[in-house]
Amino acid sequence: MNQPLRIALPSKGALETGTRNLLSACGLKVSRPSDRQYFGSIPALPQTKVLFQRAADIFTKVEEGSADLGVTGYDIVAEKGEGHDDVVVILDELGYGKCDLVLAVPENWVDVSSIEDLADLSLSFREKGNNLRIATKYHNMTRNWLYDRAIVNFSLVSVQGAMEAAPSMGYADLIADITSTGTTLRENRLKRINGGTILKSQACFIANKRLLLEDESKLETTKLMLELMEAHFESKRYVSITANV
Repeated sequence: MNQPLRIALPSKGALETGTRNLLSACGLKVSRPSDRQYFGSIPALPQTKVLFQRAADIFTKVEEGSADLGVTGYDIVAEKGEGHDDVVVILDELGYGKCDLVLAVPENWVDVSSIEDLADLSLSFREKGNNLRIATKYHNMTRNWLYDRAIVNFSLVSVQGAMEAAPSMGYADLIADITSTGTTLRENRLKRINGGTILKSQACFIANKRLLLEDESKLETTKLMLELMEAHFESKRYVSITANV
């Protein structure tokens, strides 16, 4: 007997809403009897099983093999993806959950408005025997991005809880975090800097390549899902083009 194709979907928030709306538009409506239940189904694809998980955990579920497919934020994939050859992105732009991973500094840093200014400040800190302290959950991306810009005099601070409070609490000088509207940054008297966008992110569809290649039934169901989703995106592009002619 064939095993069901296991699809991990976000359990709450904007990513859950966006994912379910997208799948419904593709003819793949998700059935979830209760918000407290962590299992669901796609009646149009009875050979599937839906697992509702925190978006932050979905990459790990797919990587370890407890889910075959998953929808999560590309920021999570980009941060965790290095060295995980089994996990592949099969659709990278689902059109919702859009946000940016950015550097943000205190508003009262009036002389720092660009990444070049931050590089100069980093040198000033080094001359005084100090490091720039950057609070972030995205250590890999932040470190590599700064290294690529020859900014090396910094230390990364892990923070549990509200990232935006770190500078005012005194345990970081600036932050690297996700933002969509910028409202939370402004409310905490932080500002983005020019050239300080590390990554532009949105929801994406990922798969465990090894598991799909080992099971032809799962692979065929995945191909069907992708065909329906790509047909939906193509129809949206066609409507957009004809509306602008």
